Amino acid sequence: MIRTIIVDDEPLARKGIRFFLQNQQDFEIIAECEDGLEAIEKIETSKPDLAFLDIQMPEIDGFDVLNNLHPESIPFVVFVTAYDQFALKAFQAHAVDYILKPIHEEQFYKALQRIRLLVKAKNEPQQISNVSTLLKEIQAKPKVIKRFIVREKNKLIIVPVEQVDVLEAKGDYITLKGFDKKYIIRETLINLDRNLDPAHFVRVNRSTILRLTLIKELQPLSKGDHIIKLKNGEEYMLSRNYRDNVFNSLS
Repeated sequence: MIRTIIVDDEPLARKGIRFFLQNQQDFEIIAECEDGLEAIEKIETSKPDLAFLDIQMPEIDGFDVLNNLHPESIPFVVFVTAYDQFALKAFQAHAVDYILKPIHEEQFYKALQRIRLLVKAKNEPQQISNVSTLLKEIQAKPKVIKRFIVREKNKLIIVPVEQVDVLEAKGDYITLKGFDKKYIIRETLINLDRNLDPAHFVRVNRSTILRLTLIKELQPLSKGDHIIKLKNGEEYMLSRNYRDNVFNSLS
């Protein structure tokens, strides 16, 4: 039995997938999710064999769902998508299954047959590898960060980027500071620096990114370094390697 989860924010799309699966005796629907946050929790707790995963969902899309799963929790995936030329070329290049909206019966059952063959051949490691390679390619496209997904105890929290003022790196983890709160996420500062909106954030040293509007003044030190004073009284070091970029951003 192939334990299956359906993830789509559109009720009609979930109903359509459920309809096509209802007479497939080797597929069992164990859960349906209408948003990405619920999908992450359901996939990690119920460990399905297969996920029909909508890409274009609000707040947390299908790629974000996979990026926030532990690698051992990633099931076989069939992406569900409206036509997107970049996505389709990427899926084809990395041998990842997909079906297009509106969903047609013939296309759907072809996807099921491919999944049956993958499950029978026990090709889950290869499929996970294909998905991981796909995600790296998707992430390489410029994408301005609008929110963070934070794991806190036994729940996931969405933190809008507007609530974050300081990002500090320590190893593979980032501390998000703002609104008198702190959150920790697993991420690299290099990736964040590339994807945060440069109109609002600037990197000031190897381990720190600051919100521009919080910077109150710069006090020069020796050898080109500076002390940055924020409006809330906090201080951070501005390394000379990042000085020109900070000055350009402020001006």
